Amino acid sequence: MHEELFSPLKIRRTELPNRTCFLAHRTNYGRSGRITDRHIAHYRRRAQGGCGLIIVGELTVHPDDRPWETLIEAYHPEVVDGFQRLTAAVHQFDTRIMAQLNHHGFQSSGYVTRKAILGPSAVADIVFGETCKPMEPEDMTEMIEAYRQSARHVQQGGFDGIEIDMGPESLLRQFLSPISNHRGDEYGGSLENRMRFPLQVVAAVREAVGPDFTVGVCLCADEKFWGGITTEESVQMAQTLEATGSVDFINVALGTYYNLHLIMPSMHIPLGFTIEAAEQIKAGIGLPVIASHQIGFPAQAAQLIAEGKADMVGYMRALLSDPDMVVKAREGRLEDICFCVKDNMGCVGRLNQSKALGCIQNPAVGYEPLDGDESWPPIEKKKKVIVVGAGPSGMEAARVAHERGHDVTIYDKADKLGGQVKLIGKRPGRGAMQGVIRYLAGQLAKREVPIKTGVTVTPEMILEQSPDAVVVATGSVPLENPYPGTYGPPAVLDGWDVIQGTHPVGQKVLVVDEDGGHHAMATAELLAEQGKQVDMVTSDLFIGIELAPRGELYLGRQRLLQKGATFRTDLDILEIDAQADGIRVTARDTYTNETILFEDYDTVVLDIGNRVEDELYHQLKGQVAEVYRSGDCVAPRGIDMAIIEGRKVGELL
Repeated sequence: MHEELFSPLKIRRTELPNRTCFLAHRTNYGRSGRITDRHIAHYRRRAQGGCGLIIVGELTVHPDDRPWETLIEAYHPEVVDGFQRLTAAVHQFDTRIMAQLNHHGFQSSGYVTRKAILGPSAVADIVFGETCKPMEPEDMTEMIEAYRQSARHVQQGGFDGIEIDMGPESLLRQFLSPISNHRGDEYGGSLENRMRFPLQVVAAVREAVGPDFTVGVCLCADEKFWGGITTEESVQMAQTLEATGSVDFINVALGTYYNLHLIMPSMHIPLGFTIEAAEQIKAGIGLPVIASHQIGFPAQAAQLIAEGKADMVGYMRALLSDPDMVVKAREGRLEDICFCVKDNMGCVGRLNQSKALGCIQNPAVGYEPLDGDESWPPIEKKKKVIVVGAGPSGMEAARVAHERGHDVTIYDKADKLGGQVKLIGKRPGRGAMQGVIRYLAGQLAKREVPIKTGVTVTPEMILEQSPDAVVVATGSVPLENPYPGTYGPPAVLDGWDVIQGTHPVGQKVLVVDEDGGHHAMATAELLAEQGKQVDMVTSDLFIGIELAPRGELYLGRQRLLQKGATFRTDLDILEIDAQADGIRVTARDTYTNETILFEDYDTVVLDIGNRVEDELYHQLKGQVAEVYRSGDCVAPRGIDMAIIEGRKVGELL
């Protein structure tokens, strides 16, 4: 099954056991510029799960390249020891490991280094906003030597190869791109000139590591932005790189900081959007090509390889969500794969807030063991456990408790499993979230854990069964009447009402967004798709403010605006009055104190937050030997905390 994915591949003298690659990515695990045990455990776990190639990222070649503090200093001799420990850990398994060398150029700031940032021309990055110093010949000479020295350290560190980054986040891509390279000397203008500095770097790296060491390039094949690199031009770049004889593979990337939603695509970006670029590069060269990002696994990946459109397929978030994805696919256990749902909260969202890398479905990310296998703590005795609530937190608690050996039964008052995730998945473009429930429900069914739905649990019902432990995971519900005034359904609804269709929604709708994330925006999008006139109001600086770190703000706002929605910001709601003659919403401008009235609306939808449903927990305290609660029942938060707490409770039992 999908044999193409599991066939070996030789790149120069590096023998890869299969065609899956764990792509270079940021972790924020670094400390003082060095590899940490957390890094080693992280990459070791993906090797243990059957990945064929690992490419280690967040390595910088120069001390003045410091867009964030956790970068690993590939240029420093002391990094070699950490490299050797990392590569030795990965090489315990049948996996190869390479290092990606990079300089971020002007996609950085001088905040850490207190020096001017460098780039091909005096350009300010759209994210960091700091104008760089155009590189002079002596800067280029110094940088070439930095790549050379870093390459030596990588080779000394026991890596199987090097990937030189010319992708979306690299100085070398900035030289290649007409967007950022406006030079009038021999390093700007024509494609030949724009490639001059990157080719000098390639030559220096090859000279440093010798003729037998594997060297590849991550190439931005299409910037997908006006005036930027096109696929037609990148094919020529790939051909030139191949002609040097120094490059052994091309890893195809797309996008720039002008379109972060392509670099860190969410579930709104369709699978396979990168394939065409990889196919064109592959058709133009004879080198092995890695196709990456938003590629379905394993069927789409195997098809790409079978059809000759790529030689390998790269993943990052998918192997965070399930580090055993490769071995499960090879064994035909697709139903056991915990597929990434591309929510971006635990990975991209955390990294962009300078937090350590995580995953909403896999709390073990960043906490993997340095040796041995992942395992649950052993139980002292088998317990009778009742879990109340079949949302993600309750289901995870039940799964872990049962896998550890306890006798577990789940109850839920709803007719279907999933809790709030059932509602999330009904919003436009958010259907992939149902994958969280699909995986957990599938694992519980496989283990034949009893699940009783449509049951409202009472303390008496629990006590009659004499359980050893009870986990209360009853979640949360929207706040009722959070503002002064007289109002309620059907004139004033919450997002749950809209999703479930409990009341009709009028033609002209005011959505109050104090969530700042998908809840309000996706509900508003659903209404706009139904032909409603939707106006959104928030006290924040802008609608959807919490989506910015996850790379979803741009597309979310674009979709709503294109569907006719309007946005009003910096307004605090003071009062809502819904009478027979209409709805009146009174607001105040945060900065001017001006009173703003919203009238003539048919329906107002509130997304203000939730309150806990913890009554059962308090009723059972002191009545059962062990009573736990997890997820929104503790405090309303995100799905990541719900699953983390469910797992922790399952481990405590």
